[in-house]
This record gives sequence, structure tokens and C-alpha cells, in this order.
Amino acid sequence: MVALHKEPDPLVAALREFAPVTPRMESHLEAAITQAAGETGKLIRARLAHEAARRHGLDEPEALQLACAIEYFHTASLLLDDLPCMDDAAVRRGLPCVHRVHGEATAILAALALINRAYALVGFAFADQSAAVRLQAVACVDGCLGPAGLVGGQASDLRYGETPGDARAVARIAAAKTGALFWLAVFLPALPAVADASERRDLKRLCVYWGLAFQAMDDLGDVLHRGDSAGKSSGRDRALARPNLALVLGLRGARARVSRLAALAGAAADRLAARGSRWDYLARFHAECFAPAWRVAYAATESLAAA
Repeated sequence: MVALHKEPDPLVAALREFAPVTPRMESHLEAAITQAAGETGKLIRARLAHEAARRHGLDEPEALQLACAIEYFHTASLLLDDLPCMDDAAVRRGLPCVHRVHGEATAILAALALINRAYALVGFAFADQSAAVRLQAVACVDGCLGPAGLVGGQASDLRYGETPGDARAVARIAAAKTGALFWLAVFLPALPAVADASERRDLKRLCVYWGLAFQAMDDLGDVLHRGDSAGKSSGRDRALARPNLALVLGLRGARARVSRLAALAGAAADRLAARGSRWDYLARFHAECFAPAWRVAYAATESLAAA
């Protein structure tokens, strides 16, 4: 039998190529960065950004740079999230967390190296764009990752146990964290397209719905899975008094919220597709990537809840 040749994934190859490793760098830091950049998940945000960048006029090299930048931002947030001072996780993507293998200080430095490289890649990707687009790109990254976005959401996440948390508070934190990264993956590559105000509203709604639904599924998994059965440490939200929709609404309520958010996201994607072909990739991405993942995860959590 002749073995089929499988073409290498260009995005996975680019993530390794652009990783911030250099000859003769400190060996433990190099190993930590190599582990973080090599242990890819589904790359949903990166693939979404790559598709968006190609659709909106960036050439393949720049599209890959932008996709890798967004994945490096995401990976760095996971390295920091897993630290003992944050979620104190042991496993990520089925393997020991970077800080468990290489130490906490090295994991922090690896996260900083990935963030630094991500900013550089954003600059390279937009180098040939107009000054107005480059300034918008800087503002978009700052808004998504700074105190108004990921960093601020994580700060609220850490202090959630000190508040009388409810579903609205959980959603606000999820929108600032998970939603902001989807906004970065969708809106940053679309800057050359010059979306009008109405398109921006639908893009924003779509990213919020995607972010809230993904976070809700993560919350369900944290409650329902045992130990490291999901490929990551679970049970941390209850132990650390962190925001979790399943703990606030119950399993049935959280699953119903996921279904509603998935439907709202699909409707927003369809509205954008109806505006013209430049946005139709979002509806396709929702149908091919997001909706099946939610259906599988929904069924899995339903069976676990009944067990």
C-alpha cells in the first residue's frame, strides 16, 4: 500500500518559522517558546484571521504574519493564565503546562517574547498599508489586549470572587477576554476593507456572540470534566471562585445560552454575507468550524451531565 503524502499545514509551519527563537539564545527559554509555539490547538482565531486577511487584500506572506501574530497573542495569554498565580493549571492541550516543564519565570519570559514578536508581525503585515490603516491597526490591538480588553477582563476575572457575581458579570468578563480576541481576529485583518458603521456593528455582534459561546462551552467543560480528561486542567473555576456561566445558571441554563448565542452568531454572519461577497467567508466559517464544534461539545456535555 502506498502511503498518502500529507501536505504540511502552512499556518502551523509559519507559527514555527516566526517563533521568537534565535541562535545561541538561552536554552530553557528557547525550549519553552518552542513548546508553546509547537503545541497548537485548533487555531480557530489564526485560521479566521488568515482567511479574513486574504479576503481583504493582504498577500499570503502578510496574511500568515497577521494570523501568527494573533495566535501568539492568544498563546501568550494561555501561558500566563496557567500560572499558579492565575489558574494554577497543570495540563494544557493534553500536555504539561509550560511553567510545569520549564519553570514559572521562564514561562513568563516566553509569553513576553511571543507578545513582542506578535506586535512586530502586525507591523510587518501592515507595512505597505496607508498611514490611516496602520494607526487603526495599532488602536485595534491596544483596545483588544489592554485594560479595555483582555488584560482588563483577566483582572476582573481574578477578583470575581470578591463580587456578588451574576450571569451579566460573567458575560462582561467573557466579552472582554474571549470576545476581544475574536474581534482582533476578525476586525484587524478587515481594516483595509473599510467597513461602514453598520457592517462594524454586525461584525462586533458576531465576535461577541462567538466569544460568549466559546467561553460558555469552556465553562461547561470546566464543570463537567474530571481532572485532565478534556486535555486541560478542569474544576479550577469552582476552586478559585472564578466566573463560570454553568455555575451561575446551572448546566441546563448554560447549554441553552450556548444554543441561543450560536443562533445569534449565525444570523449576524448571514446578515454580513447578504451585504456582499467580501463578508461571506464569515458565514462559511461559522457553518464549517463553529457550529459543528458547538454541536459536538453540546452533545458531550449533555451526556456527561446525564452520567
